[in-house]
Amino acid sequence: MSELRTSSHRHTHLLIILLSVLVGMVGAVLALVATYDHHSVMPRAEAQVNPAHLQDSFVSLAEKVRPAVVNIRAEGIVLPGTQYGQQGPSPDELFKQFPFFRPPQGPGQGQGQGQGEEEQAPESPMPQRSAEAGGSGWLYSDDGYIVTNAHVVRGAQKVTVRLYDTPNDDKWYTAKVVGMDPRTELALLKIQAPRRLPVLEVGNSKETKVGEWVMAVGSPFGLEQTVTVGVVSAEGRSIGSEVKDYDIGDVIQTDAAINPGNSGGPLVDLEGRVIGVNVAIASNGLVAGNVGVGFAIPADDVQVVIPELKEKGVFARGWLGIGIADLDTNLRDFYGAPEGGALVTSIMPDGPAAQSELKLKDVIVAVDGQKVTSSWELSKYIGRKRPNAQVALSVVRDKQAQEVRITLGQMPGKYTGLEEKPAEAAAAEAATLGLTLREITPADAQNGQLARDHGLVVAKVGANSEALRHGIQNGDVLLDVNNQPVTTLAEYKAALDAAKQTGKPYVVMSFARLRGPNDTVTFPVDLDLPTQ
Repeated sequence: MSELRTSSHRHTHLLIILLSVLVGMVGAVLALVATYDHHSVMPRAEAQVNPAHLQDSFVSLAEKVRPAVVNIRAEGIVLPGTQYGQQGPSPDELFKQFPFFRPPQGPGQGQGQGQGEEEQAPESPMPQRSAEAGGSGWLYSDDGYIVTNAHVVRGAQKVTVRLYDTPNDDKWYTAKVVGMDPRTELALLKIQAPRRLPVLEVGNSKETKVGEWVMAVGSPFGLEQTVTVGVVSAEGRSIGSEVKDYDIGDVIQTDAAINPGNSGGPLVDLEGRVIGVNVAIASNGLVAGNVGVGFAIPADDVQVVIPELKEKGVFARGWLGIGIADLDTNLRDFYGAPEGGALVTSIMPDGPAAQSELKLKDVIVAVDGQKVTSSWELSKYIGRKRPNAQVALSVVRDKQAQEVRITLGQMPGKYTGLEEKPAEAAAAEAATLGLTLREITPADAQNGQLARDHGLVVAKVGANSEALRHGIQNGDVLLDVNNQPVTTLAEYKAALDAAKQTGKPYVVMSFARLRGPNDTVTFPVDLDLPTQ
């Protein structure tokens, strides 16, 4: 019995020891788990966003930004391409005319990007009628300078702006278009400020990160002071102009709702700094509104372009005068440029490059030491240089490295998106009682969209002008001045000079108007001659 009792005690002691060890192991494991959970969960908790704080941030941001955002009304924009007597686009459809997203071009495309070989859009034979459009803008300085998009005000005969910095001001202020740069889609307006106005700070778009919260403010569909919120969804996109064959690059992509009428309004960060100027939306051609992808011109472009528009009214770009194209993998191998570059596809005889050692099929791989891997990068670097600046181009020619120095010219207006008026056309406009005329082209005569195949076409009627008060419209054809037939601008100017010599205070002009197929009418108009 004693042996059995002793054995039983031993087993009991052994069991107690094993249980103690097991309890200790469980405790150690629990301690480790607790330690692991502490270190793994805490950072996640610190990264969480407090919805209440975020809401307060958005509310404060809207209160800060909205007073400096304006509504813009553009009147008298000429709508091209609609025949007389047909229904043209409604004012709402004008909102759709800003550029839309165009996917990056493939290898071998992009010829002339930024360098001056853009194909000109065919001239509309008959601008039809004027309309009213709208957009947004924001206060750049407290004395009334306003930033917006070029397409919002381009071609307008009258631009007015409404302020929102005080609830007691519902006046529409007449704005002067100080300057515009269609190539970056930026424009600068000026109003006579009734008081010191709130302004927005221009930020640094290079610091913008994908996923960053942003707010867009503007007048979508005319609904002024509308706020939308989203994030930066991508950077460095390129959007194409539907009017000219060039791209606006490095744009910011956002899912903050941008709609027609938001154009020109600010895209701001959580500090209220402008990181972009809303300009376009992605569209499949079927949806007129936001589909979750919008674009804004980067603030870095604002920093470069707007001060020069304010000082000179135009942004002067450097110009090489060449056509360029991108390279795919095979072309990179063929030309000996493994990292890419811009292939020279043409050299304009009157451009700066024609006076240099640059040759066709050279691949430009750097500008002043800055690497170039695409035609867009070359366009960007050259376009930000000033005319008459000398640049060093690193090129690959026959798979050998070369250096070519070129003194840049100034990019002609027809390649920047600005129309250049011939001297005689400008003189005609100044002397014609608010009429802008152009000569009839062979294409005009063939397509039958004018009342006559001879004479001068009324391309624009000035706001509040003598001609507008007498009912002259875009697309009318001027036939004669005091019974003197006119078919060129030079003949028109001579006829006006002769009319002034008669001593009479008026001149009689005959016009023809197309009212419908095979239906024209001619009518005389007497206009008061300007006093000297």
